[in-house]
Amino acid sequence: MAGTVAGRSRRGVRAPRFALALPAIIWYALFFVVPIAYIIYYSFGTKDTSLLLPVDLTRLTTANYSQVFDATFFTVFKGTLRISVIATALCVIVGLPVAYFATFKVSERWRAVILALVVVPSFTSFLIRTVAWRIPLAPNGSLSRFLMDLGWVGENGIQVLETSVAVQIALVYNYLGFMILPLFVALDRIDTRMREASKDLGAGRVATFVSVTLPLAGPGIVAGVLLTFIPMCGDYVAATVLGGAKGNMIGALIASQFGGAQNWPLGSAMAVLMIVAVLLTLVVGAAVVWLVPRAFGLLAPVGERVRRAIHGRAIADGARGARTGRGAREPERLLLGVWTGCVLLFLFVPIILVFVHSFNRGQSFTIWSGHSSTKWWGELFDVGVAWSVLIRGALVIVGALVVRALLRRFTSLPARAVNWIGPVGFAVAVLLNWMLTDRYRDVFVFSGVGDAIRNSFIAASGATVIAVIIGGLAGVALARRPGSWTKAFMAVLFLILVTPEIMDAVALATWFPRFADFPLIGSIVTDGWGPFNGGINKLWVGQSLYASAVVTLIVRARLEGLDEALEEAAADLGATPSRAFRQVTLPLISSALVAGGLLSFTLCLDNAVISTLISEAGSTTFPVALLGATRSTIKPFWGVGAMILFVVTMAALWFVAVVLRRSGSTSSDIAATLTGGS
Repeated sequence: MAGTVAGRSRRGVRAPRFALALPAIIWYALFFVVPIAYIIYYSFGTKDTSLLLPVDLTRLTTANYSQVFDATFFTVFKGTLRISVIATALCVIVGLPVAYFATFKVSERWRAVILALVVVPSFTSFLIRTVAWRIPLAPNGSLSRFLMDLGWVGENGIQVLETSVAVQIALVYNYLGFMILPLFVALDRIDTRMREASKDLGAGRVATFVSVTLPLAGPGIVAGVLLTFIPMCGDYVAATVLGGAKGNMIGALIASQFGGAQNWPLGSAMAVLMIVAVLLTLVVGAAVVWLVPRAFGLLAPVGERVRRAIHGRAIADGARGARTGRGAREPERLLLGVWTGCVLLFLFVPIILVFVHSFNRGQSFTIWSGHSSTKWWGELFDVGVAWSVLIRGALVIVGALVVRALLRRFTSLPARAVNWIGPVGFAVAVLLNWMLTDRYRDVFVFSGVGDAIRNSFIAASGATVIAVIIGGLAGVALARRPGSWTKAFMAVLFLILVTPEIMDAVALATWFPRFADFPLIGSIVTDGWGPFNGGINKLWVGQSLYASAVVTLIVRARLEGLDEALEEAAADLGATPSRAFRQVTLPLISSALVAGGLLSFTLCLDNAVISTLISEAGSTTFPVALLGATRSTIKPFWGVGAMILFVVTMAALWFVAVVLRRSGSTSSDIAATLTGGS
């Protein structure tokens, strides 16, 4: 009886369902909802540069919205929408065959290889990939000189840089991977029996694709459009680095109003109208998606005749293939394979160019001097130092062979995995001797580079800790304690994911000065705490918003796929909620937390837009410093710093894949995790 009473009393005082999500709710309210609300409020103010916050809110007016629709803004706005719509459409057209090939035409092993080759460039620093396009697009670059030698262009070279075409190319390249991944996830989840049933009923490959595969892939297309179109509309980096005056976009125009012009009311009105336009465009797109099937329904008689014609042609092609002893499947697979190979090469070309140009002996990163800065060949044929080069390489190879022998003797690892250590050791020996240049060795000595890299790691680490804590707790609450609060919280989460980053950046940049009036937490965030200045703390806050939303979705997806029996059993055995969380729930979500944390780290390490607008002196990160360097001649040592961050990012992504693989995730699950959900 006493046990029953105690149990009732213990269960009588229960926390609200949203208790675990309360830190995230407070965080998002303080640093997302309220700042965005203030941007809307500022849009009705007037410019007053004599004030600390250059907005006079005593005289509210709608004049800023009227001023927005002048010739300059309207031209830039139309150009932004045109570039974003075309780039999104190209991403769908280019990415869909790759996702289809990876899903239906290759084995599981090759599928993992293709996805890895898509992920690697997609999660490389956005800014580095954008800057890399200055190499082939420069009028006096290697590609331009090659085309001039062939006589395909005039003596002035290609005139693409600082135009909208350059921005278009960069946007398609930067967001193509984020279109391929959700498309693959959607296609991989299609029940193959439906496609087989369509073929059994006489439908050909084209008819099956149009009538079965494409409609079922609709959620993936919608997810891909959301992941590409909205960030494109608020793009700031590509327009700044590659666009110039002819390729300006609305994101860069908004940033200029909050920066040099100090016209916060006009910039706020631009930002609000950009959000409204993006949402209206999405509504129109959703209406088109909803209306097209119904329009086809009205044209059912015509469609039936077309379908029969397609089926008849497919059956005839199949019969012809049977008579000749071969079907059309192999040519189709070959064409898709060639297309996929070309797309993957397209994704890796800028990264290869960055790596090669990091050894450029000249004074410009983008213009190849004709000579490399590597010491490999010079030292190898220099009698005075050749022996040290050979000994250094031999020691590394011998060490790798010793490790392989020890692993064979004392572990039960597969022989195939152990045998790889020998070639890896040889590769490391070559890289150590090749990359041991003065530039790679002394990268932290160069002005601004070493401090910027250090600040990037500090900012990304702090933001990741915040994201894992509040995102993990919110994910558990969404999966295990749903209720009426869930819809409102998911709405805010969705807004965080789809709001263009430039909007978050200007909202935080205008909110932090006002936030300083708060007694305790305001001083910690704005003035700094302990060894960290206020700039670093602001970066933690700004970078953690998107990252924590990603962690929330990953943890929620992980828990929703697990049975609650273990947690219920712990409660039945008398475990308190906190103990059950520590001993049962936390181990269950540990792989999701690790994966989400590493993914957050890579996203924060790459952050350029928010970091540019809210960083201060002493907290400049590598993307911010590199973005500043693009305003003049970029030195080759910036490529060295870029390759260091690339290696760190790849190591984090590799560890994410290993953790998810060991937790039983498939290639489709890993792709879904990297796009922020299930």
